[in-house]
Amino acid sequence: MDLHKPSHVVLLSSPGLGHLIPTIELAKRLLIHHNFKLTIIAIKSHTSHAESQILNSATNPSLYTIIQIPSPNIPSHLSVTARLYVTMRHAMPSIKSTLTNLPIRPSAFIVDIFGTESLTLAQELNIPKFVYVASHAWFLSLLVYSPVLDEQIKGEYVVLKELLKIPGCKPVRPVDLVDPMHNRNDLGYSEYLIIANNLSKSDAVLVNTWDELQHRELKALN
Repeated sequence: MDLHKPSHVVLLSSPGLGHLIPTIELAKRLLIHHNFKLTIIAIKSHTSHAESQILNSATNPSLYTIIQIPSPNIPSHLSVTARLYVTMRHAMPSIKSTLTNLPIRPSAFIVDIFGTESLTLAQELNIPKFVYVASHAWFLSLLVYSPVLDEQIKGEYVVLKELLKIPGCKPVRPVDLVDPMHNRNDLGYSEYLIIANNLSKSDAVLVNTWDELQHRELKALN
């Protein structure tokens, strides 16, 4: 191995500006602070003109490479969250093909929360793998603890009268839970639980916060 060559980090972004922009910003910081060679694999939306503009304006071969993969056709009747999960699952063959055909072998593979099933691809290729949570430690705590709540609580969360207790966090009102938890019969909820369980398949989780801001949550997570 040439120790003088910069590490090659590949980042995977699911469709939508809320996922693409944080992924690009993380890539910029990895470049500025670590001088990594960077490749962004972006699963495109079918209809987002703004997303196409961001991809075109962000493309800068001197900084990083952006590889765009068209979004698979997914039934429109699914909820927004369920559609994202299923889209990323159906895109896995294209993601694997892209990873295996890169001219420089990746040193690390970073996915957002909707791309956690692709961690198995990194496992197959023996590439260190990470999950990037662009939200904060409170959301990560809720996500990690969701399978426990799923086992402990029967029926819909939103009809509960008492606050839900999450380690390291202030008790939360059921109505303030994330959208996938508002309907346990929706496909989005079962896919959300898959993501929560997939986090343990990563080598580490990157979360968008700092210790002084969310010390209690980060201590509980650790």
